[in-house]
Amino acid sequence: MQEVLELILPDESWKKQAADYRQAYVDAGESHINGSSGMERYPVYEEWLGEIRAQQHQPATEERTPATTFFAVRKEDGRIIGTIQVRHRLTNDLCRSGGNIGYGVRPDERKRGYAVQMLELALQVCRKIGLERVLLDCQAGNIASERTILRCGGTFAGEAQVPGDDGCPERIRRFWIAL
Repeated sequence: MQEVLELILPDESWKKQAADYRQAYVDAGESHINGSSGMERYPVYEEWLGEIRAQQHQPATEERTPATTFFAVRKEDGRIIGTIQVRHRLTNDLCRSGGNIGYGVRPDERKRGYAVQMLELALQVCRKIGLERVLLDCQAGNIASERTILRCGGTFAGEAQVPGDDGCPERIRRFWIAL
């Protein structure tokens, strides 16, 4: 039986566990932590915390949207299994790449069904903030992420070529989920 996850707003009490979570990506040789709003760019936890809190309360403009970043925490042992960010509305940039939700599962906990559970929890948050549908994307070839999105009701909406994290072009697949 799979362990149950809950979404938790990060705060100061998660500093030690967040460092462990971040280190899991370093140990796996991964330089980007999906769904974390750039946690890898903040060696000081409190600075990252300040950034995600500011994002949650920023006013919506044509270029920016409020976003809420959560830890997905396993209830059984309090371990951070993943990060997931809900963007409260779509900007033009998010329509092209990124969508309403970004998520990542720590490397040593993948292939256990956690991503589906995380996405289902995030979809509940989206319903609560009044969204009627959400856009998600994943890199073409990321079969695990595509399966997660499809399992949660995703409908394929096409492919696009976008700049990747490294600036090089990458192909993404886009999906809508009706709420």
